[in-house]
Amino acid sequence: RHDIMLKNPYMGFAKFRAGFVGDAIYDWSVTPSDGYLKQREETHFAVSFNPRNPGVSSGYFVVETEDFKMTWKVVGSTGEYE
Repeated sequence: RHDIMLKNPYMGFAKFRAGFVGDAIYDWSVTPSDGYLKQREETHFAVSFNPRNPGVSSGYFVVETEDFKMTWKVVGSTGEYE
């Protein structure tokens, strides 16, 4: 599990959606997947890798509000390569 802390870079609060794109949607999960980002208080995102198959899985973790989108590349491995 990896923890990401994020604040709203703009004034007030903003409704967000968080999730994955690419092949990562099957092997990765995040909590919370929606809610509100506040300017003065960090929101804690818990990102987990739960592979369906051995090998490497990659994709992008995205947090999006009406005003901005932040993207992180995620790469996970079971340590088993073919």
